Amino acid sequence: MLTTIEKVDILQKAPVFQGVRTESLARVAAIAREVSCDARQLLFRENEGADTMFLILEGRVALVRNGQQAQELAAGQVAGALALLAGDSHRESAMATQPVRALQIDQQEFYDAMAEDFNITRGILRALIRLAPGPG
Repeated sequence: MLTTIEKVDILQKAPVFQGVRTESLARVAAIAREVSCDARQLLFRENEGADTMFLILEGRVALVRNGQQAQELAAGQVAGALALLAGDSHRESAMATQPVRALQIDQQEFYDAMAEDFNITRGILRALIRLAPGPG
């Protein structure tokens, strides 16, 4: 079981959270639950409402769109973040291709944390702008 400090350290390394201050990430770490998935287990389905995201700690997750693998994620990457932030449906399914450990962050708890601490929202916006392709 990870401590809050360990979760903060992990979150800081994920691109989507790199713009968030350490003290603000502690709020996110407090709501992040450590989960395990077996190989071939679905984390979420394509076109399903995005009510959770997963930061992968160990293992690999395939993102599958229209029956075709679009991408494979590994430790340090996040599945479902953009759909969760947009309040949208997942554009792909996420399936563990091997046993996976991850931090699961639920949408409503995450929205509550962002409402309580604007620095979370500001930091994520900074990270998304930095990650966006094209002229800035």
